[in-house]
Amino acid sequence: MYYGYRCYTEDDEPMGWLYTAHQGADLNYTDNADLFHWCKHWKTKKGAEKNFAHYQQQWQLSHRGKGGYIKIEILPDVPALNEKSNRTSQQQWDAKNAKIVKQSKAKYDQKNPVWSFRPTPELIEWLNEERWDKEDGKPETNAQLVIRKLNKLKKLECQGY
Repeated sequence: MYYGYRCYTEDDEPMGWLYTAHQGADLNYTDNADLFHWCKHWKTKKGAEKNFAHYQQQWQLSHRGKGGYIKIEILPDVPALNEKSNRTSQQQWDAKNAKIVKQSKAKYDQKNPVWSFRPTPELIEWLNEERWDKEDGKPETNAQLVIRKLNKLKKLECQGY
């Protein structure tokens, strides 16, 4: 759901939804649903209200002698707006290039496998005692703890223990 500026004649007849052209210099309106993604829109009414006075003034200046006004209303549901706004540009690219993403993930997973194991309760108790408190006062994560312990074991084995 988005809020936009609906344009009205001085006789309270709806004309369409406000959009700008030429870097905001020209104010126009459309009632063509395929072009609603051009229209000024906000996710909240509060967002639309922030700019309302400016656009109302610009509308009055650009339609001098014709009368009319703009009003904040809920834009009709526009799939193009919902798709674009709910996804970041990275998510949109990922969706368009799913095959490349899948290949890249498989290559990464092959180089960086995920191991899982279930330590015994005695090992869990010992590992919890061995967690270091870092400078920020937070204990190590499980991954940090196991990696640190494995590195220590590797050094000991290299020294001949």
